[in-house]
Amino acid sequence: MNLKTTKMSEYKFYFDEDTVDYYVKESEKFGNFHTAFEIYKYIADECDYDGETDMRALYLDLLKQVEDKIKK
Repeated sequence: MNLKTTKMSEYKFYFDEDTVDYYVKESEKFGNFHTAFEIYKYIADECDYDGETDMRALYLDLLKQVEDKIKK
C-alpha cells in the first residue's frame, strides 16, 4: 500500500486496486459490518501511521473507496 496522498482525487490516500477489490469481494460475501472490521484490522496491523488521527483517516478513506466501488 502506498500512503502518498493523491491529487485530483476525492480520496486522501492511494490504496492499491487489488486491496480495494479484495474488500469489495469480502463485503459481497460477508456483509458490510464484517468488512468494516476487517478493514480496521488491516489498517491497524499493516499500515504505518502516526497516531490515532492518522489511523482513523486511513480507515475512513479505505472504507469510502470500498463503499464507492460497491455502489458503481
